[in-house]
Amino acid sequence: MSTEMSICISVLCVYVLAPLPQQQQPSLATARLAYANAASLEILPSGETQTKPIGSSNIFMCKPNVDNFELITNMQWLDPQNRVIESLKFVVLPIESTSPGHSKPAMYTELHQDNSLSLFFNSLQEEQAGRYTCKGTYANSVPLNKSVTIDTIVAITWDDAPKNQYPILGEDFSILCKVRARPSPSVDWLYNGELVKTNDHYIIDTHALKIKNVQESDDGIYTCRASVPTTGELRERPIRVEVHVRPTIEERSTPVDIIEGENANIECKGKGKPPPKYTWVKSLTKQNLSNADRFTVNPDTGDLAIITVNREDAGEYQCTATNAAGSATSNIVVNVIVKPKIMEFPNVTVIQGNEVDVRCKAFGRPPPRVTFRKHTAEKAYVIGTQADDSRIVLVNQPDEVTGETVGTLNIRDVLRSYDGLYECVAENAGGVAHKNGHVTVEFPPSFAFMQNNTVWSWDRRPVNLTCIAESIPNATITWMMSGNKKIENVPEIKQYGKGPNSVLMIVPLDSRYYTDYKCIAANSHGTREIIIELRQATRPNELLQAKMAEITATTIRFDLVPPPTHPDLPVKSVVVQYKEEIQTWAEARNRTWSIDSVYVIEGLKPQTSYDYRFAAINKVGQGNWGTFYRETTPGRTFPKEPKIITKGSSEYDVSAFSNQYELFWTVPPDNGEPIDMYLIRYCQIKRVTDGGWQTEEDTCKTLDVKGAGRTKYWLKDLHSDNFYSVEVKAHNAMGFSNPGVTKFKTARESTGSVVDYTIVSSGDTSKLAVTAIATTIMILFSNI
Repeated sequence: MSTEMSICISVLCVYVLAPLPQQQQPSLATARLAYANAASLEILPSGETQTKPIGSSNIFMCKPNVDNFELITNMQWLDPQNRVIESLKFVVLPIESTSPGHSKPAMYTELHQDNSLSLFFNSLQEEQAGRYTCKGTYANSVPLNKSVTIDTIVAITWDDAPKNQYPILGEDFSILCKVRARPSPSVDWLYNGELVKTNDHYIIDTHALKIKNVQESDDGIYTCRASVPTTGELRERPIRVEVHVRPTIEERSTPVDIIEGENANIECKGKGKPPPKYTWVKSLTKQNLSNADRFTVNPDTGDLAIITVNREDAGEYQCTATNAAGSATSNIVVNVIVKPKIMEFPNVTVIQGNEVDVRCKAFGRPPPRVTFRKHTAEKAYVIGTQADDSRIVLVNQPDEVTGETVGTLNIRDVLRSYDGLYECVAENAGGVAHKNGHVTVEFPPSFAFMQNNTVWSWDRRPVNLTCIAESIPNATITWMMSGNKKIENVPEIKQYGKGPNSVLMIVPLDSRYYTDYKCIAANSHGTREIIIELRQATRPNELLQAKMAEITATTIRFDLVPPPTHPDLPVKSVVVQYKEEIQTWAEARNRTWSIDSVYVIEGLKPQTSYDYRFAAINKVGQGNWGTFYRETTPGRTFPKEPKIITKGSSEYDVSAFSNQYELFWTVPPDNGEPIDMYLIRYCQIKRVTDGGWQTEEDTCKTLDVKGAGRTKYWLKDLHSDNFYSVEVKAHNAMGFSNPGVTKFKTARESTGSVVDYTIVSSGDTSKLAVTAIATTIMILFSNI
């Protein structure tokens, strides 16, 4: 075996072969050829042609396939133009580009420790396609090279395909979708998932989908779909299409009225898609009102707000609505209304029967409408002749130049009733102004408010005769006695007040003073007089009639007819004096009744003869006794029948409850013996065919109610919605009275609870009444 020696000088190792036996030594050329054939370069990734997409980052590794990589020198990459591609350390870059975070060159090489040489593409470009060659030298004498062809493809790229596109309503529009690829792509379109075909509405162009006469229904998602059949690449680009509508502004047919001194808001009503933004300018000055004093523009709603309107704010304004589709303008005329103000409304005086003009001058813009209203009247006067009074005519005279209106209320043949406080009312679109004025109607004296011309006196009582003379100006009053006799130096007659009110105080000592007195009132417009009669009042005459109407053992009731009287001296009451026949009138008892009451005397003795006499009473006093009457009371017997009290006058009473009924009655005369109890009997009844009632005897119940003062009782455990008859008898030592009888009906069954009443005496009814009312209300509500 031969030995192998290696001598390394610096970085170069030279292999020296030990001599072989003579018969085994090859030639030097043969040895070199063997080493050259063994050394090569390998490019990774493998393949003579590499297809890479544009814009991709790539690395190609040129790796020596040798036994000793340290013998590799002069490693290089050559571009398609056979230019050496510099290593990164030889590329001259701006200082800032070498700092951290900055990109490296688009193409460069890097030598690795094993003498492999990498070729880097940061972003492969179409112009970088071609054949790239890697070269090197092995053992200083063996040249090595290896080539790779880089072919570029362009992936589907959206060059101009905005994701949001906005056509305008009514116009033609092309949805852009400019797509690039290599090999060339094919493009089709989808709308809301459906394939779009060229027709009257759609035209498919190379880089766009054209829509004719765009409508709002064309809103939606369009999909631009690109594909490369040779590579199988497919990409979709969703494009949201929103149809924009040019703004329009609602035109105003009339000017806008705003009021001086107030805040105003002027609307500019527009529409569009997307919603437009608004601006305002004043047409005359072209001033943008968005930043003007006292003006505020709402760009979203279009409202123009004016703070404290001035008269100078009148004029033409321009509103502009703008969106992405365009703009629209509208001119709006603004009128400033000046609130009305009443300038003149003087008081006036007129004599009754004459004619007068009541004038009121008012200012405003537009000139206000002037009307009048009398304070005592509900309605104001209308323009023209009044329908209910042709004497009154209202006229308006407006002046558009000065802004003044003169309202005139012409009144002919003036009546006293026209006197009073009047209100002038001036009104325009800005508001209402009010002012009061007085119309004074002068007239001669009148005694219209004197209703009683007769005065009464008696027993020398002082009396006042009052005379009230209504007039303008005030009247002066004088007095005279009957026969035009002047009242002078009469100490019993004194005058207080000379007008318009005057009182004549008289002390009538005898019949001479009971006569007529004349009140004479005079002013500048005339004289009037009125007669006041002073009469002597007397006590009433005897009663015309006194007749017994009903008698029991202990009571008597009369029918009385008072005597006729003057309306000014009516009978106020009647007095009766009564005694037993054996007594004197000095021992008699008195009872006084008011007129038209029930004339009843109680507490009489049974089987006793009584004398009665009567007298009438007025404000003068009691008249003479008269209408003597004698009557004997009957003997003791059972009481009179109780009177049952019911509500209303129908055939039967109605209970508020379904199982109870409150029975009321009045205490009857006891006929000489005290009542000690009541007997109550009640039964169910039903109607029969002839309209009468039939008693169901097996349902009858009888109750004994103790106590003479009882006047009510609760009947319980009744059946709902049933008719009952009930009778009440009073009892004393002599027996039972005849029954008081009535019928009632119970209410239908309800879900409301019914209070179990505790019976109270007639002297303690408040608890029962309050509880009954509360329970009645509860049950009525439960039946609703």
